[in-house]
Amino acid sequence: KGFINSNTAKREGGLSLDIDQHFKRPKLEFETFPPPIVIPTNLIHMPPTHIETAGAIMTAEDVASHREKFYQKLLGIPSDAVENYTPGLNQANLRSKAQLLDGIHIVKHWDTGADGLDAAAFRSKHKTWYTKMKPLSHKLGRRTGIHLRTAEPHHSPGGEGEIVLCRYSKDGSNSTAYLDLTQLYNALYEVHCFEHGHLRGKDAVKGRMDDLYANVPDSQVKIFLETCPVCVERRRMHHDA
Repeated sequence: KGFINSNTAKREGGLSLDIDQHFKRPKLEFETFPPPIVIPTNLIHMPPTHIETAGAIMTAEDVASHREKFYQKLLGIPSDAVENYTPGLNQANLRSKAQLLDGIHIVKHWDTGADGLDAAAFRSKHKTWYTKMKPLSHKLGRRTGIHLRTAEPHHSPGGEGEIVLCRYSKDGSNSTAYLDLTQLYNALYEVHCFEHGHLRGKDAVKGRMDDLYANVPDSQVKIFLETCPVCVERRRMHHDA
């Protein structure tokens, strides 16, 4: 009593009962594939490979000293060892050059396969990239929709830029490039020392870095400013005044 099954076809008064209408069965919904990824068209800027100090506040010696202090405080290693340093799993925002090249290889061959593997086997081998490769519209966070772009050529107008690994900016409208560890100091120098003239604070530097790059967190900006000789001297003078 109290249950209705398909055998209950009649009720008192001769009224028939349509079981499907009485109990609306939920429609089965199958997951659809997300739409193809839309690649932004903004220019991709990469940091200079050489820092020009002519006419700048910091001398070449200041830059070399600052670079050394920055990497020592960030990684605990001398700056000339950064090229061969491989970040650990607990250093999520740091990438070596080799790690970025490996990422470029995976993204480039995600739909075709490579290394003697078809696309399915290639994806299975690199299964940790499934979330990263989903389009941004899949709403899984900014680390989705990883894609490749061609950066602006440096010091060679009309030349070809390098292929770089990118993800979306915070609002999803632009591509922002991943930096390897060897590029990090020059990128921060260009923004803080060159563009801002040592006159802007951490939030301004962080905001500008986020406009350009994908993997520069607050901690790296903070270390750069804490070791900047111009800012250190300015703080000292302010303290002594």
